[in-house]
Amino acid sequence: VSSVAELAKQAADLGMNALAISDHGNMMGAFQFVREANKNGIKAIIGAELNVCRDHQNRSVKDDGYPTVLLAKNKDGYHELTKLSSKAYTDGFYYVPRIDKKAVEQYSGDLIVLTGNLYGEIASLLLNVGEIQAEEALIWWKSIFKDDLYIEIMRHGQENEDRVNETLVALAE
Repeated sequence: VSSVAELAKQAADLGMNALAISDHGNMMGAFQFVREANKNGIKAIIGAELNVCRDHQNRSVKDDGYPTVLLAKNKDGYHELTKLSSKAYTDGFYYVPRIDKKAVEQYSGDLIVLTGNLYGEIASLLLNVGEIQAEEALIWWKSIFKDDLYIEIMRHGQENEDRVNETLVALAE
């Protein structure tokens, strides 16, 4: 699929009733995506994969943070997401647009969060630091998003995914 229009049409042809977009670091594709989804009778779910670092205003150390997907549940969630995306560029840009957990907590209303891929906070901590630290991070995300937290499982046949997925499933339980 080479365009948003083709993607929306293909989703409709396959009988899908919803489709999500999560641009990396911004929300620039949202308007065209919503327009094309609506044309095809598809519910548009707007999201963004934002880099969540320790302190988005600290420019004394390079901290790209962890890529984290946030999805808007509704119009209010969309507004919260636009605030986070704008903050990442206006206050947090240092090599990449960034936000921190304080900002996430401030603008978490009506958002859904995914724990991310192997570079997301939970998986990265499992692979590089330890299970206890990963569980502590997961508990923080759960405390903010409650039932709107989803643990992301990747299955592309990579050894690290298999190792992480086993622990992620255990943590989810």
